[in-house]
Amino acid sequence: MKRLIIPLISVLTVLAQPLRAAEPVDYAKRAEELKSLRWGMFICWSFSTFSGKEWTPGVKEVAAFKATSVDTDQWARTAKEAGMGYILFLTKHHDGFCLWDTRTTERKVTKAPLGRDVLAELKKSCDQHGIKLALYFSEGEFNDNKDYHPGGYTPEMKKAQLKELLTQYGPIEYIWFDQAQLDGGLSHLETTAWCHQWQPRTLIGYNSGQKSGEIRIGERGNPDRMDPKSGYLAAEFTYPILPTDQKKGGADWFYSLPVNDGLCLSADKLYHDYLGALMHGNLFSINVGPDYKGRLREIDVKTLRQVGELIRTPPPPPPPALSAAKPAKASSTYSPGYEAARAFDNNDATLWAAAPDARSGWLEVDLGKDSRIGRAVVKELSYHRTQEFAIEYQDAGTWKELARGTTLAGEQEFKFPPVSARHVRLHILKAADTPTIEEFQVYQANE
Repeated sequence: MKRLIIPLISVLTVLAQPLRAAEPVDYAKRAEELKSLRWGMFICWSFSTFSGKEWTPGVKEVAAFKATSVDTDQWARTAKEAGMGYILFLTKHHDGFCLWDTRTTERKVTKAPLGRDVLAELKKSCDQHGIKLALYFSEGEFNDNKDYHPGGYTPEMKKAQLKELLTQYGPIEYIWFDQAQLDGGLSHLETTAWCHQWQPRTLIGYNSGQKSGEIRIGERGNPDRMDPKSGYLAAEFTYPILPTDQKKGGADWFYSLPVNDGLCLSADKLYHDYLGALMHGNLFSINVGPDYKGRLREIDVKTLRQVGELIRTPPPPPPPALSAAKPAKASSTYSPGYEAARAFDNNDATLWAAAPDARSGWLEVDLGKDSRIGRAVVKELSYHRTQEFAIEYQDAGTWKELARGTTLAGEQEFKFPPVSARHVRLHILKAADTPTIEEFQVYQANE
């Protein structure tokens, strides 16, 4: 018997050790592998699905997670149909409710009415459909959770949870750490080292706080170049598929309310940002929230399938901008290097900036001749500067309005009834800071 026991103990000892790479990990290569997954589905499902609120503190009973069914196969199948490479799954939000069968707490999905390890089922579905798995993890928890954890949520509990996730559910592409409720008592440097101890090839990113990891996380971001001096190897951005400016109450990142079931961003918008992500080498994680039955909304599935079709059969490229490299002028200029022409050079790395003390201004382009126009694109990557603006054209010496709005954030497209014009301008009527525009391009009408 002793001869049998000793080898068994040795095996168990090996299994208990951290997963170690055979050789040091080339994280630059790993980042390129991750980028090759292109875009993915960010799934948020927790107490907030049923509360209708973005954050749901004060939950005392896991029965508040009222789901009685879940369809992870639908999630993974839809991701595959959308041309996605991965699913980013919320394992635990700030409420401390764990969507896997953890040993660290009773606040978990297997103690809820559903009684199933959702992460384990998702892993199986991802494997079946050829989808990689990434994880979202809230580093800390609401203060009231100390009522449920003797001594509160501790660094030891954080480490134990991460060890479970990184040793029981296969390869994890990256972890999206949310520091909205602090870091759980374990610094980001310590957290990154702990994760790499168990899965050295897993890339790490944090949405705020102490700088660490390999990925720059961009909550509510958009396609953007990454500063090579940042120290990061990849950049990720994400936003909800629900148009938040149109919804009638409810959450943004979780399933909202049935009244919003007909609202969804367009496939064209998602495809446009997908192309932007490819251009800049970004990861693009579009957020969707499964409903009360653990299924994606029909409108989300339909829209994501449409994006998949666009990816598989790309439409012909749009005609070039009529305004590209055309003569331009502006109400004022910040300094040499920020002239009006910088907004018409098809280069996001350059921009027009008004005078330092300006809080309004205009940017005008001469198309060279009267042209039929019907669309304009504006890129303002410095968010929330513009507070009121109009796109205008000159008709017999008078400026007439084509489009009007408030915030310019990221890249926006404006379509308007076709008109004939030679001179077109972006008129920033009110700004919170010096107006800055990366690109302002005018396009021929599609008649």
